[in-house]
Amino acid sequence: MGEIAEMMLDGTLDSVTGEYLGEACGYPRSTTDGTYWSDSEKLKKSSRQCIHDLCKQIGIEDRLRQQFLVSSFLQFIGLVRLPKMQSQIEMVFLHHKKDFKIFLSQVQQELNK
Repeated sequence: MGEIAEMMLDGTLDSVTGEYLGEACGYPRSTTDGTYWSDSEKLKKSSRQCIHDLCKQIGIEDRLRQQFLVSSFLQFIGLVRLPKMQSQIEMVFLHHKKDFKIFLSQVQQELNK
């Protein structure tokens, strides 16, 4: 794979336009589809809060159990685990929120059995 393609996949370059976005985050992002946030602290806080709220809706409030669900979901959909939990949370928040909600509803059904 070429160097530019790798930089697009790791988030250094915009995955649509190819412009430089900054340090790699571990996943593709773009200014055109809302997956790039210039304020990384705001993204971090928003993504954590969103995942926390989604898990809380099914009765899971413990952060470690929520993180386990995020990792399990990413493995379930066939994505290689990102090395940092925050990157995993951001990946779900930015790219797979709808599928994660479905996954959580299935987990809730299993918990209620």
